Amino acid sequence: MSTSHENNLDDTPHHNKARDIYDIAIIGGGINGAGIARDAAGRGLKTLLIEAKDLAQATSSASTKLIHGGLRYLEYYEFSLVRKALQEREILLQIAPHIIWPLEFILPHNKNLRPKWMIRTGLFLYDYLASRKTLASSYGLRLDKGDEYGSPLHPDFKYGFSYSDCWVEDSRLVILNALDAHERGADIKLHEPCQSLSVNEQGHWHIHTSQSDYIARKVVNAAGPWVDNLLDSTGQPDLKQANQSIRLVKGSHIIIPRLYDGEHCYIIQLADNRIVFVIPYEGKFSLIGTTDEDFSGDIYHPQISKDEIRYLCDAVSQNFCQNIGPEDVIWTYSGIRPLLDEGEGQNASAVTRDYRIVKQHKKGAALISIYGGKITTYRTLAQAVMMELGYDASWTHKSPLPGGDIPDLDMSAFIKKLQSNFSDYPPDMVKRMAIAYGTRALHILQALGQHLG
Repeated sequence: MSTSHENNLDDTPHHNKARDIYDIAIIGGGINGAGIARDAAGRGLKTLLIEAKDLAQATSSASTKLIHGGLRYLEYYEFSLVRKALQEREILLQIAPHIIWPLEFILPHNKNLRPKWMIRTGLFLYDYLASRKTLASSYGLRLDKGDEYGSPLHPDFKYGFSYSDCWVEDSRLVILNALDAHERGADIKLHEPCQSLSVNEQGHWHIHTSQSDYIARKVVNAAGPWVDNLLDSTGQPDLKQANQSIRLVKGSHIIIPRLYDGEHCYIIQLADNRIVFVIPYEGKFSLIGTTDEDFSGDIYHPQISKDEIRYLCDAVSQNFCQNIGPEDVIWTYSGIRPLLDEGEGQNASAVTRDYRIVKQHKKGAALISIYGGKITTYRTLAQAVMMELGYDASWTHKSPLPGGDIPDLDMSAFIKKLQSNFSDYPPDMVKRMAIAYGTRALHILQALGQHLG
């Protein structure tokens, strides 16, 4: 077994912390838990984050890697969610430009699925539901001119549309929120499954983990797919909401050799009313996803099915000139989304991606459970949790994440300057460091130079 020093972000030796009273303890080290920990620590609260395994080990590292409003949610009249997500898209671009950057999406028009006026209306709303400071507005285009947009597609596509969203290094987003929380004083405890919760005589939560005991005035259950399981396993099944539960939906992705040149992406419409993204990935590959199917099983180890692989391969082959099959798939990954359960009979792809915050008390001690949510709105979720606990509006929209203080938010200029300053290193390596660490790459490269020197 790893030692506490290896498993946790703090450097203190492992010891019983029952005498330390935390203002807030967050259980769950995904994007929501890390975001809440950052928000709380930045307010000066004594903050504890507990994670059963590793940061972003499950759902938060298995997304489609997008910060987006969710264009298709407009069809389900989720205007409030889309507006909130579009607002966050701009904020996250400002605070983390090293791991979040603009992408251009090409939407080929399939006349057999949605009429042009419907798509134009949706894109108009997408452009103007929230203000845009960085991203380009949508526009129509011709796909039958043999240019880089149309040439990879079947020649049946004559028209299409362009719009903007953003890429995100999803696991890095979690880590940077946790790192910022730690640097602001939070204790981050990894590989410590929470085994029991109880309220002591002083009206505080007693949290017993596999390695220690902690006391906190307030607890946030940000366990994602395990939100209800956590209450069961820690002896608090009475705190589960009888009228609120989650629906576990598996989303799978495939990675194939790169389909086309260019940095633009495609969003393709399918006959079953779903959409699939095709995104340039790591230079030589294309990322394709996602599926939506109900799930039961080991949440830590979801596996893509043969049917999902075939579904995604067929989606590409039906829209692109190049036919692909399971033999072309290099790698796959799957994640489990904890979506709000809105009743039986609803298609998994139509289930809302919004979140719900449930606050309860036991013997005067507050516990908040998080149901649902999406990576794009994690910061507003964290803000809403803190306000539910009686704190003022958030500060996090103004403060860059670690390494995100890029001059003028110009990553291209920053990368070129870094490559010039460290010309002894391969340019691709320096670029990779800049994207992973932002302005902190400067100190890492300096330290590397001193070590090698």
